[in-house]
Amino acid sequence: MFKSRADELLDNIQTSIECPPATQDISLNLANRKICVDKANYGPANPQLSNDEFWQSKADLFKTSIEQAKTMRCKNCAAFIQKEKMMKCIEKGICEEDMNEAAKIVDLANLGYCELFDFKCAGDRTCDAWITGGPLTDEV
Repeated sequence: MFKSRADELLDNIQTSIECPPATQDISLNLANRKICVDKANYGPANPQLSNDEFWQSKADLFKTSIEQAKTMRCKNCAAFIQKEKMMKCIEKGICEEDMNEAAKIVDLANLGYCELFDFKCAGDRTCDAWITGGPLTDEV
């Protein structure tokens, strides 16, 4: 069934009320992520690589070992939101036409929403603003 233009506009308004704008607007998301990269050293660029220099800088910042610094990831940050409603917002922003495909992308990247910098965040990365105790889920 095709939606009327009015129905589409109402859906967009409802989404913008319920979902953070950066979950629906890739340009805004990228701009906010860049702020986190620039101000809080969000990274590493590819978490699957060793990234020795990156992790040494985190260890120095937190006055700990590299091994300990590597445990301080977005996926366990208290500002990392993975509540069901937020995950649906992220999925809808990725690909509303194929929510199953969007869910796969979210799972592969272990995405969540960074409350501190307002962007879709990959769980295996980190930043200088990391806070112990996360993620925020429906159980927490």
